[in-house]
Amino acid sequence: MNERLAYLASRRLELVQQIEVQRMDLAEFSSRWQKPFSVADTGLKVLHLAYRHPALIASGVTALLAWRRKGIAGLAENGWRLLYLYPSAIFLGLKYLASVSHYSKTERD
Repeated sequence: MNERLAYLASRRLELVQQIEVQRMDLAEFSSRWQKPFSVADTGLKVLHLAYRHPALIASGVTALLAWRRKGIAGLAENGWRLLYLYPSAIFLGLKYLASVSHYSKTERD
């Protein structure tokens, strides 16, 4: 019986040492990949924000365009020209807006 306990104790010691080596390897691996994963995580957070608040993104883009161009009049002129030239773009925008703001029947009742 003592031989069996001695074997189990030595086996446990070997396993604990193996676990320690694996922990050190994992810590080294995670320290190398921490920066790229944090950048990817930030990108995912931005995508979730854009998906949840499309009006915020659209208003920000509109503000940047208005500030960069000739003000609101220049933005309206360019927007009208693009609307006239590319009517499918407006329909795509309206389709996206409808899908985002669409309520299910259970929410209406």
